[in-house]
Order: sequence, then structure tokens, then C-alpha cells
Amino acid sequence: MVIRYHGQGQPVPEELLLQAQKGDTQSREVVIKAFKPHVVRIASTCCGRFLRVGEDEEISVALLALNEAIDSYKPGQGNSFPGFVTVVVRRRLIDYYRRNKARQYEIPFSGFQDDDTETSTLLLLEQKEAEKVFNQQEEARERQEEIVYYTQLLAEYNITLSELVKCSPRHKSARRRAMLAAELLAADPELVAHFRKHKELPLKEIEDRLPFSRKTLERHRKYIVALLLVRTEDLPHLRDYLKGDNEA
Repeated sequence: MVIRYHGQGQPVPEELLLQAQKGDTQSREVVIKAFKPHVVRIASTCCGRFLRVGEDEEISVALLALNEAIDSYKPGQGNSFPGFVTVVVRRRLIDYYRRNKARQYEIPFSGFQDDDTETSTLLLLEQKEAEKVFNQQEEARERQEEIVYYTQLLAEYNITLSELVKCSPRHKSARRRAMLAAELLAADPELVAHFRKHKELPLKEIEDRLPFSRKTLERHRKYIVALLLVRTEDLPHLRDYLKGDNEA
């Protein structure tokens, strides 16, 4: 099996990725070299300008993110490695910009001494507002990327977002039963591994551990799959949304 990404560069054998995760330095270097153009392109898109290797610090951040992605990726979890790399690179660049924005807006007290106090105060307030807007925009982009990633995960189980909307239980009690099933599955690593490997819910293994029938589980199968993906994948915004829905 090989790892491909949007037709760019040479395909990378998945075995190389597995060897890199086991500590093989040469395999890691091959994967990094193969995906370096992909990472540079993603970083440049995220930054809105062309980045140069050896000149822009964002490239170093992105390559560290690639290294992190190699260690964190789980081949059996349903998402592609290139897609996972894209998510990790973008999030690390967002973290990088947030840290640097915070430092940029730190104005020492001495900076107010020689300037007009009112003007300086207004400048600081404008900068703080700009930081707030930036954070809101980045959070909105994170949410959008997360939805795209979630859509790809659902597709692995032959579920579309429109279909998910139609099959979602209308009654609060039914939603809670589905959430209970998803929580039970998510808490058992063996059941999660079965789910990822066979692309199906291990309903037989949990039906005796739930206070409702197998028929109920079958009726809400797709919805339970969707909930389980949210609980077992890197989807923090959707997880927070479900938490609020469960408490409502």
C-alpha cells in the first residue's frame, strides 16, 4: 500500500511510515523528504504568501508539525496521512501566530511615558481588538477545516452530512441513548479498534451492556457511528458542541 497526496510528488510506501514510527531514522527522512513540498505548499497557503525554506520561520514550524504527524498518525483510524498532515500543520501554524501576536501586543509601561497618553491607550485598545478579531477568524477557520475532515471520515463509513441530518433522532431521549452507546464504545480500545478495522459497529459486544434493545441500536446505527467518530478522532470543536447538546 502506498500513500498518495493530490497527485503531487512520488507515492510513499505505507511501510516506510510504520518503520519511521518505530524509530527508523532513514525511513523518517524519506517520508519527510517526500512530503516536504506538500508541507511547504500548505504552510504558504495558510500564511497567504510564498514561503522559502531556510528563510521563513513558518517552514520550520510546519516541518516540526510534519514530524509530529508522523508520530501521531494511526493508519487504521480511517483518515488519510496527507489529510492528517494538513490538519496538524495548519493547527501548529495557528498556535505559532497566536503566540507571536500575543508578544506583539505586549507594550511596556515605559512606552507610554513619552507619548500622548490618550493616543497610546487608543492604540493599545485597537491592537487588542485586532487580536480578538484574528482569534475569532482563526477559530472559524479551524471549525471549517474540522467539518471538512469530519465529512471525509463519515465518507469512510458511507455516510454523508445531509444523510446524517436526516437520520439524527428528533427526541432528546433517543439522542441520549445513542450517546450512551457511543460513550460505551469509545471507552473500550478493543471495540474502537474493531470499529476502525471493519468499518462497522460491534453491536453484538455491547447490546447486553445497555438498557435498551439491539433494535434501537440498529435504528440509530449511522448516528452512533457519527458520534463515535467525534469522540475518537481529533475533533475538539464538534466534541464541545456535542457536550453542550448532551447537557441541554
